[in-house]
Amino acid sequence: MFFNKNIFYVNFKNAKNAKANIIFTHGLGENTKDYDHILDFFHFHNYNILLYDVRGHGKSGGKRGDIENFNIFLDDLKYLVYFVKQKNNLKIFLMGHSMGGIIVNSYLVKYGNIDGAIISSAPILFNRNIRYLRYPFYFFSFFKKKKLNFSSPYISHIPLNQGYYPYRLDYVAIRLLRNLLLLNLMYLKKNISAYFTNVLFLYSIKDKIVPYGNIEDFFIKISSKDKTLFSYTESYHNLFHDIEKEKALEDVLLWLEKRI
Repeated sequence: MFFNKNIFYVNFKNAKNAKANIIFTHGLGENTKDYDHILDFFHFHNYNILLYDVRGHGKSGGKRGDIENFNIFLDDLKYLVYFVKQKNNLKIFLMGHSMGGIIVNSYLVKYGNIDGAIISSAPILFNRNIRYLRYPFYFFSFFKKKKLNFSSPYISHIPLNQGYYPYRLDYVAIRLLRNLLLLNLMYLKKNISAYFTNVLFLYSIKDKIVPYGNIEDFFIKISSKDKTLFSYTESYHNLFHDIEKEKALEDVLLWLEKRI
């Protein structure tokens, strides 16, 4: 369904005798269809779950693969949290993979008005190999858009569904990458003292896109009294589409069950 003047495409599935609410934010170039299995899994276990296409992605509005300011993503998520709060009084947990994890992390230090978060494979440290993102905005007019490769062997041992997915993005703007991988991470680092939310981190030791070292120091520095880190030894970047996906989902479920 669409709402908020067609800015958001949302798939919200209510469960009978629901235990809590989950709002899931997908990764770069993806959309809600990539995570139907997560929708089904948590709905089966009696959780209301909301998947949405991030602005500029999937069926949602906005310029394709671009964003003017990363705070727009955070405010969009705030709107969705408000939407769910109007539905019921159950606890709300945010869940984000990769880009979605970046968005959720920064949401927690800006608003923090939820009951817990699950972060999967989210970049936290600035990657020096993309130092060009430090250039001024006007310089980006000289750059071509970044092509995405969903068939990369670094994403998963299991090839992602390469069928007809018209709402996956083929390219993203350099400005979007700058907002996510530089400005957003700078904001998170500056405001890390405001990170108090209960949180579960899921990272793979073999991730070749977001090295495991991203999480170790950050995990120590955040102020959350209830923080957990689950490490995986076989998967690559996308834990929810790799050989340990069942284990990852069961780990999330177990963590949630102890906090509702």
